[in-house]
This record gives sequence, structure tokens and C-alpha cells, in this order.
Amino acid sequence: MRARRYLFLLMLGLFGFPQAQVWADMPPPEPYLLVRSMRMLQDQVASGKPEALPMLNRVLAHISRQFKEAKPDAWDKPANAYALFIYLLNGGNPDVVRGIIATLKPDQVDPKLIAGSLAYADGDALRIVESFQELPPNLPTELNASIYLVTASQLASIDAITALKRLDYIRLNAPGTLLEEAALRRGLSIAADIGEKGKLISLARNYLQRFERSPYSEDFFRQLVDALLKLKGKVSDEEIRELAALAWPGARMPFYLRIARGSIVNGDLARARFASEEAAELAATLKADDTQAKLYLAVSNVGSDETGEASRILSNLPKDRLHGRDLKLLEAATAMAGKITAQPEVMPVTAEPQASPVSEISTRPPQKINPPPVIDTEDAMITETRKKLDAIDAILGKAGK
Repeated sequence: MRARRYLFLLMLGLFGFPQAQVWADMPPPEPYLLVRSMRMLQDQVASGKPEALPMLNRVLAHISRQFKEAKPDAWDKPANAYALFIYLLNGGNPDVVRGIIATLKPDQVDPKLIAGSLAYADGDALRIVESFQELPPNLPTELNASIYLVTASQLASIDAITALKRLDYIRLNAPGTLLEEAALRRGLSIAADIGEKGKLISLARNYLQRFERSPYSEDFFRQLVDALLKLKGKVSDEEIRELAALAWPGARMPFYLRIARGSIVNGDLARARFASEEAAELAATLKADDTQAKLYLAVSNVGSDETGEASRILSNLPKDRLHGRDLKLLEAATAMAGKITAQPEVMPVTAEPQASPVSEISTRPPQKINPPPVIDTEDAMITETRKKLDAIDAILGKAGK
């Protein structure tokens, strides 16, 4: 309650309201209350409150100033000392924390906690994992969760199972917080790396049902698409459709377009066709521009029985509605479709060879007659299609997914 009241007065003060005098007259709060106020504001960010995000940087700067001015004996209290590290691991000023750590008594904080936190401040990924491979005993749950979150990505390259278990700890012990929101996002790529389709779908469903308004949802969709592309056929079209249905309508179309484009890069034209068709339907429903959806659908059909129709669609797409990388894709796909449709039709050989006069047969030595060359039109088309895919892969690979 005290932290909530302080956060309210703090926000009034930082925005210059008359009630700010009440806040100014208050005695400086203890560090742990400052950090608790910060965490409450971060949780409002996760829930999608638009005013919370711009306020967060102001609050972090205010806490930084308060920490600098705090009396040295304030850090003798364990709650305040632990709050210092929670602050650092959740976006706090590392220089301020370094200065305070230098003043701490040798036995005041576990050396592993100090070493790991300083490694985090220095961006030393290897030392972070080494220091936090086993956590010091009796740390507050919020500090444990913060450590698990900042080490998850580095640990995943060494022990993905443990990394996922640590993220599960966050979800169980810090529900509804920005820590949980971030844990759900970071778990997607780890689950995909170890082929855990069920885990991936569970994480994605939880996020879409509870954090769809988070300002970090764009990162969620990017990671989700990368994970789905990594798992390829393990996740069915219907399962993707069910996940998309949980998202708000405006997010579904970009989601499908990302899948379509990534599937083209990976050579998975069936998945690209599915995703682009879904995007086209949504564009019609939302009365949105369907140029990208038409482009990806046409590209996915080049080399199939629909090559002629795909070529026609490609030639009629408005180039001014496409960005640079999609313009290159359009050019490559148009060229390949043109080559395929321009292949001459091979006529079957039906005429019987004329018989030679008897006199010639009797006077000429027998000659070896070679059969006419056979043109395998199917192989030719496959070769051309493969070249087309290789060209598109090269173009999109350079542009990035």
C-alpha cells in the first residue's frame, strides 16, 4: 500500500501537478519502496496501459537520484540491499549500482550475487552464467526471478531444459508482471530449439490471452513466427489458425504475412500459400491493402499448375505499395514465372520413317539409327523452379526475414 501511494504521488510530482508539494514534503522513502514502485509501474506497462511506458524512464531516473543520495547505512538493511540488485536487473543505471556496491561491507551480500550483477552491468554473458549457475540461498523471489530472466538466453545455449524450467519459475512466482510477460516471450525460441511444439503453443496461447496489449507484443509476434518457421511441419496450419484467432484482429494479418514471407525464404511453399491466403481474407474483411498477400500467394504458386495465373497477378501488382525487399522479390518471381511460361511446348514424334528404295537398301551398308532426343519437360520445369527458389532465397536472405 505504501509503495502504491508513493508511486501515485511520485507521478503527480514528476508531471508538475499542484499536489506535488505533498510528495516533496515526504521524507525520502527507503530503497526497497522505490524499487517496488518501479516494479508496479513496469507491471502496468505489461498490462498495456499507454501512460505507463513514458513514465517508466522518468521513474528510473528519479530512483537513480534517490539511490545516490541515500545514506550509506540504508544498505545495511537486507531488503534495501536486495532492492539494489533488482533495480539493476530491471533496467536500472549500472554506474549508480557499481558505486553503491563498492561501499557495501564484505559480508553484507553474497559475492556470487555481486559478481553476477556486475557481469550483467558489463554485458559479460559468459560470466553471468558462471556466477548465476547456482543462486545464493534465501534470495527474495523477485530477485530470483530477475536473475533467471536475464540469464535465460545465455543459459539456453548450454542447457535449454534448465533455461525453460527457470522461465517456468518466473511464470509461477511472478504472474501478471512484466517478468512473466518477458518470460513467455523468451521461452518461444528456446522451446522451438528443442522441438517442444506443445510448450511453444502453450506459451503463445498464454501470452495472447493475457498480454496482447503489451507494448512488447511486436517482439512476441516476431519470435513466435521465427519459432514456427523453425518447427516447420510440426505445427499444423490449423494450430496456427487457432493461435491467430486469439490475437486482436489488427495483429492477425501482419502475423500471417510474416509467416508467408518466412516460409518462402525457407522454401516451404505450401505453408506460404496457406498463410498468404489467410492474410488475403483478413485484408478483405478489414478493408486493408492486400498487395503483400497477393505477392506472397503468387510467389508460392510459381512453378505449380497456377504459374500462368501467378504471372498475371505479379505483373499487375502496384509497385508503389511494396517496400524494397518485396520489390526485389517481385522482380525475381516475375522473371522466373516468365521463364517457366515461355518454355516451348514439346510436340510428340508421330511420323513413321519413310522406307528407302530396295536398291539403296541392297547397296548401302547398314547404318546405326539413333533415336530422337527426348526432352523431359517435367525435369526442365523442376530445374527452373528450383532456380527461381534459389534466386528468391538469395534475395530475401540478404534482406533479412
